[in-house]
Amino acid sequence: MRRVQIGTLAGWRRLYLLVPLGMALAGCSGDIPAPAPAPDTGVRAPVIAIATTTQPREYAVAGNVVSDRRIEIASKISGYIQRIAVAEGDHVAAGDLLVQIDDSQIAAAITQARAALDTARSALADADGDLARYEALLAQDSIPAAQVRKARLQRDAAIGQVRAARAALEQASAQQQYTRITSPVDAVVIARQRRGGDLVAPGLPLLTLESPKGLLLEAWVAEEWLGALTPGAPVRVTIDGIAAPLSGRLTRIVPSGDPVSRRFAVKIALPEASGLAPGLFGRAHFNLGDETLLAVPRTALVERGGLTGVFVVDAEQRARFRWLRTRREWPDRIEVTAGIAPGERIIARAAPRLPEGTRINAEDARSE
Repeated sequence: MRRVQIGTLAGWRRLYLLVPLGMALAGCSGDIPAPAPAPDTGVRAPVIAIATTTQPREYAVAGNVVSDRRIEIASKISGYIQRIAVAEGDHVAAGDLLVQIDDSQIAAAITQARAALDTARSALADADGDLARYEALLAQDSIPAAQVRKARLQRDAAIGQVRAARAALEQASAQQQYTRITSPVDAVVIARQRRGGDLVAPGLPLLTLESPKGLLLEAWVAEEWLGALTPGAPVRVTIDGIAAPLSGRLTRIVPSGDPVSRRFAVKIALPEASGLAPGLFGRAHFNLGDETLLAVPRTALVERGGLTGVFVVDAEQRARFRWLRTRREWPDRIEVTAGIAPGERIIARAAPRLPEGTRINAEDARSE
């Protein structure tokens, strides 16, 4: 029992020592001040004010370069092709041989026509001699006048036969010149529809030529823009493969449109340029006057949550993300149709992870 009492007294002694120490510590803790919040210094960023701008209103449409002088070479006679002197891609000059057609049948027809002409001429000579004799006899009252009239009719008939034989010879000779088909202009062979040995008929295409001069851009224009186009107006044309834009001129508007697409064909004359050839793809840019639009620089755009927008600086100099609806794009800016108004300020170059509500210290304020 005594051992227990001694332990109890020792425990109370420890408790008496701890209570004053705790009270002393509690008194000291009340004298230490709480830590102050960190100051909101903000982020430095370039800020611009959005304003409307005026620029030329442009309507662009795709098209293809075509030749205004495409020629279908066909035969005027029937016969077998003896030789085709050109191939696709060959450049030919006016007068160069394109196709040679077998002329053996025509040569035979010419020989026959010449023989017929010789026979008709001999018959005419005989008729002339008979008429001369009969007229001399009639002057001596040796024959009746009816016989002279008959001889004159035979002479006239012989003259007609000579004329017919001469016309047949000319026709046969003319057919012979059609066996040599030559190029009518300086051009490029773009298609060959027949080969040597084929039988051709009049009007059947043999070759297709295109002149490198007089090239056009053929495009199709939507009906709502047709009334804004003026024949003769200048048109800026860009061609794939040619770095510099070309200055074209609207030459023709075909008034009959496609009933399905509701588009109308237009022809734009192109200047001569190195590398320009039929078949190239291009675009016609029609100037339709000036328009007012709102645009933001590309550097101001950020993407957040799958949406594209900008950080707008509000009246409290805080950054607020604003989603934008855009339309046309240029190398340095994008047109905005909804989401921002003229006069509002945006961060010109914002970090995509900029926290919402960050205080912004403007580095450069200017009008855009």
